[in-house]
This record gives sequence, C-alpha cells and structure tokens, in this order.
Amino acid sequence: MDFINETAAINGLADYIVKSGACLYNSVKYIYALAENDFYRVNIKDVFKVMLNNIPDADKLRSLGLRIDDRSCREMQSPEYNKVLNLMAYSLAVRIPVMKSIKCGTDVISDDQLYKIYTAVLEKGAENYDDMISETFLETKYLVRKGKKLPPFTADWYKTYIYAKVPALAEITNKNMFLLGAADMLFSMFYSCVQDGLAQKVLEYVNGADETNGEDDEE
Repeated sequence: MDFINETAAINGLADYIVKSGACLYNSVKYIYALAENDFYRVNIKDVFKVMLNNIPDADKLRSLGLRIDDRSCREMQSPEYNKVLNLMAYSLAVRIPVMKSIKCGTDVISDDQLYKIYTAVLEKGAENYDDMISETFLETKYLVRKGKKLPPFTADWYKTYIYAKVPALAEITNKNMFLLGAADMLFSMFYSCVQDGLAQKVLEYVNGADETNGEDDEE
C-alpha cells in the first residue's frame, strides 16, 4: 500500500488496534456493571449502540452513566483479570492479515506492512498470556492467502480464561451468567466494527488525512 507516510500509518493502525482492545476491555466491564440493581430498567440495545459506535474511544463509554469501579466490578479488579486487556489486543492482532482485503483501487497492503503493524501492536503491549488464544498471525495469514474462511471471532477464549483464572466470575450468579452470555454477541459485533474502522483508517493514511495523527501517536 502506498501510504503518504508509512511510518505514521503503521504506528497509527497499530495504535487503533490497541485502543480497540482497550475499548473491548472496558465494554465488557460496562456489560458487567449493567447487571446491577437497575439491570431490568436499562435497554441493552442502547448500551451496545454506544459501545459499537465509539470504537476505539473507550472514554466515550462514560456517557452510559454506569460505574466500573470496585463497587460494581469488584470481581474484575485483580492482577489476573487485568491481563485480559493485553489478551484482547492480541486477539485482534493475530487477525491483522485480514486487512489484506482492504483495497485502494488495485493497491493492497503488503505482507511486510502487515507484519510491521503486527509487531508494533505487540510492542504496544498485546500478549498471548498463558497461550489462551489458539489463533496465530501466521495461521491467519495462511487462511487469507488461500482464500479460506476464518473461524468466527468469539468470546470462547475469554470465557475459558475466566473459568481458569478468575473464579469469582465463574460462579453461577445472575450477574456472571449475564456477562458470559452477553460477551458472545459483543465480541462478534465488536470485531465487525473494528474491521470497518481499520478499512477507513487505511484509506485515510493513503490519502494523507491521518498523517499528522499518526506522527503524534508515534511520539
């Protein structure tokens, strides 16, 4: 892909992916906070709409008026749960080869550029802690190159991690069951929005619209 400023584009796209991981991380917390006393008076469709329309700006989620502090998300305030943040970024990073489908005319992102984006995301903190995510960058690259269908982006690894590492969230309670059930739909819809956002960002970097922003992120 012929970017106006390749360094800024690589860094900016990597930053978008990392911020998207953080947005998903906070979105899950807001879903959990939703299952408080006011649960049955809140429209879950409105909550999803705010989340999916503000990727990757996690700060915008504050407009939901929900608290994600020790009072409502006490079970998520542990060192083990905090590792979910890096895992979420990694789960998006391994799917970077899918960006090969983004086109500007006949121009596409090269394999070298894709790998640079992946490396940059890892450098920004993405990590496959305890090998919880089975997908890999190379496997995705192979499937994309062969034109094969990728497995769906699901919350399976997240739920496995919860059961193994965060027992407080694995207990059978109304709140926990709501979280794990809602996560399935959230992950799938969230990933679709991230794909659309990345396609838009790529074209902006090609046209130079995000050149300054990328340079600022790099600093």
